[in-house]
Amino acid sequence: MPALAQTVEDGSDAAIGPANTQRVLALIRQDLHSPDAKVTVLRRSGASHVCGSVNVKNRDGLYTGERGFLVDLAAGTFGRVPDGPELLDPRSPGFAEKEAIRQNYFRLCLDE
Repeated sequence: MPALAQTVEDGSDAAIGPANTQRVLALIRQDLHSPDAKVTVLRRSGASHVCGSVNVKNRDGLYTGERGFLVDLAAGTFGRVPDGPELLDPRSPGFAEKEAIRQNYFRLCLDE
């Protein structure tokens, strides 16, 4: 069986360069533990942020659909935009962090 690897599916990695692409993929791999993630629509936002979309497999081996993400290259952080169920209960653990990722993604990646 061939080794699986994260890939940039649409060639958008050219917009951020090879070093930044490798950093983004490493942060995705570290956070999502998904060796076969499919990454698309990479783009810079300001001096240190990279926006994009990632599609990962669930426990059944099926891709779950693209979700936006935001990487801060300077801080070395990755945040995937939470989906609806993750934001239903403001008292749930990690809610504030997930909401901050969502707001930052909207501010930095969608308001251009």
